[in-house]
Amino acid sequence: MNTRSNRMQIFSDNLSDLNIMVLSWKEKNEVVGFIPTMGNLHEGHLSLIRKIKEFGATKTIVSIYVNPKQFGPGEDYAKYPRTLDGDIKLLEKVNVDCVFCPSDKEIYPPNVESQVMINKLDLMDELCGKYRPGHFDGVLLVVNRLLSIIQPNIAIFGQKDYQQYVLIKNMVRQLIIPTEILMAPIIRENDGLAMSSRNSYLNSNQRSKAIHLYKSLISARKKIRENKIDCKSILRTEIERLNKIGLSVDYLEIRTSDDLSSVKEYKKKNDEYVLLGAVKLGKTRLIDNIIL
Repeated sequence: MNTRSNRMQIFSDNLSDLNIMVLSWKEKNEVVGFIPTMGNLHEGHLSLIRKIKEFGATKTIVSIYVNPKQFGPGEDYAKYPRTLDGDIKLLEKVNVDCVFCPSDKEIYPPNVESQVMINKLDLMDELCGKYRPGHFDGVLLVVNRLLSIIQPNIAIFGQKDYQQYVLIKNMVRQLIIPTEILMAPIIRENDGLAMSSRNSYLNSNQRSKAIHLYKSLISARKKIRENKIDCKSILRTEIERLNKIGLSVDYLEIRTSDDLSSVKEYKKKNDEYVLLGAVKLGKTRLIDNIIL
């Protein structure tokens, strides 16, 4: 069903109407900007909308779809927060032009190939991929499908999911998809915790501990820049500290910022590297990163 909420179009099916609308925008030389989300919107998502307008989007489309294929067995697909009515109200306030809320059958129609045929990077199975096998296959599948449906000029992703951003850029390059992929900076709570829908899972004790991931990234960055001891020793110390506090560390690593390749030797250059971390607090998994 397709509806209109004030000036904002809402599409849930009938993709031909959505395609016609996007084509009419492009014929008028509008720049179509796309922001894919899984809903439960917060200030981090809204910042993506503002940022893509800064990058030149004159029309904006936000998708809200909880993608089952990027959740592994035992993960939080069933309980992932679904707040569609509230999300739509938020999007009206920031003057989004169109919301796309597809069903599973629209994203994964029967008899359609359920994988993306690209030369997969080793990165798919590293960092978060090591702890969430198959996750990035599901991410690339849904992003490829959404880009093919909407065909935007530009699409934007948050820096918090840095590995996702790198892999999507690689997919778009390989498949020659005519959409420019952009990245927006992390939006943080007042104490520095990266905004995430999963933060709502944390109890008060876990929430007070969660900030230590960001603190460790900041501390490690400072020590690495001072270059007094090797990076591995610095990161090992921070991992030990986090584990003692009660954050179960999946990884805390330094990688190159362009393609997340491993770093054998750190050489002091601004914006050449990124520090990435992932921890578990109870059943909640949090990720964060900072650029060196």
